[in-house]
Amino acid sequence: MNQYISRRDFLKAAGLSAAALSLTACGSTAASSSASSAVSGSASAGSAAGGTDLIYWSMWNSTEPQAVVIQEAIDAYQKKTGNTVTVEWKGRDINTLIQAALDAGEKIDLFDEDYQRIGTQYAASCMDLESMAKAADYDSFAVAALPTAVRRWAGSLKAIAYQPYTSGIYYNKAIFTEAGIEKEPTTYVELLDACEKIKAAGYAPLAQDDAYVRYTYGFMAARYMGQEAVSAMVKDGTWSTSDGALKAAQNIADMVKKGYFSESCPAAYPDGENEIGFEETAMVVNASWVPGEITNNTSCDLDWGMFNFPTVEGGKDPATVANVGAQAFAIPAASENGQAAFDLIMMVTSGEFDQKMALETNGIPADTRNTEWPEMIASGRDAFNALTDVYDWNMGLNDNADMKETLQNNCLQLFEGKLDGQGFVDAMQSAY
Repeated sequence: MNQYISRRDFLKAAGLSAAALSLTACGSTAASSSASSAVSGSASAGSAAGGTDLIYWSMWNSTEPQAVVIQEAIDAYQKKTGNTVTVEWKGRDINTLIQAALDAGEKIDLFDEDYQRIGTQYAASCMDLESMAKAADYDSFAVAALPTAVRRWAGSLKAIAYQPYTSGIYYNKAIFTEAGIEKEPTTYVELLDACEKIKAAGYAPLAQDDAYVRYTYGFMAARYMGQEAVSAMVKDGTWSTSDGALKAAQNIADMVKKGYFSESCPAAYPDGENEIGFEETAMVVNASWVPGEITNNTSCDLDWGMFNFPTVEGGKDPATVANVGAQAFAIPAASENGQAAFDLIMMVTSGEFDQKMALETNGIPADTRNTEWPEMIASGRDAFNALTDVYDWNMGLNDNADMKETLQNNCLQLFEGKLDGQGFVDAMQSAY
């Protein structure tokens, strides 16, 4: 069993798909659990204790490493409080089941799912957690960008995020050293300089898989325009009047022309990213699961570096905004055991078990007091902790489902060198 959550798991959990990759959801199982373990833990102040039976619907299958850690936290919670927790391990199928269950008022005291979907689709059916979070001093140790995003989507705190991922540019430190790159790029100009040095050292600077062409273009466009403007453009069809869309496309076209992307670009996923594991290519724009994924695919043993996607001249967004995602717990509004459920959520998402979740799954702690990151992704800690806001997946480009296929096809041609910046924008505009 791979001891990290891969891109597939995050995208399944978020209900997202990447082009050229068919994501098959894991099977659903149902099981219940009762107390046994003597693992220590601590619930939040004012916990409701003794004789309460909580019903928890889980997005995990019982054998996954995330589920194992959650079960240990449940065992500790039961021992500490005298409450019992019945778990139904729904697996990724929970995203096809939970809304109907919430609408029907089915007895569920807590569930976990993608944090954005809770904040948008399920929020009206979930309990407001603000007062309990305040009593637990949650905001003092939460990764600030996560509750900020939930509050923006839902209007208040309707979910407690855990096992977050972040995004940026991941790279092989050894190639940077060989190429004489002493400082991680913070601007687009500095990124181009690094690419030139890497190319001169005999390596391809950037890998690019077909599954992520909208992701990379979306990052560049959002740096110029901000996600809100990207979203409005893709909905309204204002590509021809958007300087940011053109500049982002031309940047990518120029980088392709200069040979800063691998010759295989855009490669069939995951062949492109695997080039990093084979030490042929230096960098890739991706999320924090990618070091573990590449290591699993290629059996490499790299010293990984990471930096946030650079700023662009005249752009709107700083490098402290990135695509960040997470799973999250929520409490149905109909639950009669809100405080007891919240205490269990706090036990899983903070302190001892949050730290264990990060280390067991090669993930990021949700509790900023937990400073130990898995070695493979530890280089991204400072960049992650510096984030002030978050992008959605593909930075707003997903906000018009009718344009998904057209956008994917045009992005593929952009990365293939078949379209320059103006040609890309014209092709997108003509689709409206």
